[in-house]
Amino acid sequence: NIDPSTAYRKVQRELQKLPVCIDVTRQYCQKFSGILLVDGKYITVKRYDRKIPVLYGVDYTTHDIPHYRLAQAESYVVCKRFFESLKLTNYTLQAVVSDDNVNIYTAAQQVFPQVVIQLCHVHFLRNMRSLLDCEHVVDHQLFFNGLCDTLVTKRAKEDFEQRASRLVRQFSSDPICSAILIELARKQPLLQGYLHHKGTPTTTNLIESMNSHLEARVRPLKGFESYRHADAWLNAYFL
Repeated sequence: NIDPSTAYRKVQRELQKLPVCIDVTRQYCQKFSGILLVDGKYITVKRYDRKIPVLYGVDYTTHDIPHYRLAQAESYVVCKRFFESLKLTNYTLQAVVSDDNVNIYTAAQQVFPQVVIQLCHVHFLRNMRSLLDCEHVVDHQLFFNGLCDTLVTKRAKEDFEQRASRLVRQFSSDPICSAILIELARKQPLLQGYLHHKGTPTTTNLIESMNSHLEARVRPLKGFESYRHADAWLNAYFL
C-alpha cells in the first residue's frame, strides 16, 4: 500500500545499512576451499560510455562470494587490488580458475606467489576453434576433435604430452594448427594447474552460471543511475 518512489527510498535506506561483503568475509567466514573461480561481469552504469566490469570470485566448494570489486576496467591494477583486499581477509588462496585473462592470473601470482593457476579449458577451446575453419576444412575438424580429446578430461603430464605429440605429427604442416599447438605447449602449465592442487576444476562453469543469473537480474534495470548506486546494489546482491 505504498507508491513506488516510497518503496525505492525504503530499499535505498536498507541497502546503506548493509555491511560490506568483504567485511562479512573477514569477520565471519572461514570454511573456504581456497579454490577461487574469478571472472568479470560487465554492467551498464549511466555516465559511462561503455559497460564497466564487476570483478568477483566464487569459492568452488562453498559457492560463497568472498569479495567483489566494481571498477572502470578489468586492468592489472584493479585485479591486483582485488587480490590484495582478499588477502586481508585471511582467505587461504590455493588455486585460481579463470578464463585466459592475463591480468587476473598474473595479479593473483603477484599477491599469492604460491597460488596454482588453472585456465578454463572451455574458453581455451572456444578461442582456438575461432581460428579454425571446421565447417569447410576436414583437417581442421579432425584437429579440433583431437584437441578436445586432449583437454576433455584431467590427464597426467605424460599422457597430455603424448596426445599433443600425435597432433604435431598429424597436423604440423598446417600453419594454423601449428600455431595452435605452439600455444598449447606454451600454456600447458596453466592448462594443467590441476596437477598441483587436488580438486581444482578445469572450467569456470560455476561462475558462468552465476554470471547468467546476474545478467538476468540487471537486464531489466537497463543500467544503474550512478557508480554509487551500482556498488550498493551489487553489495546487496553478493551478500
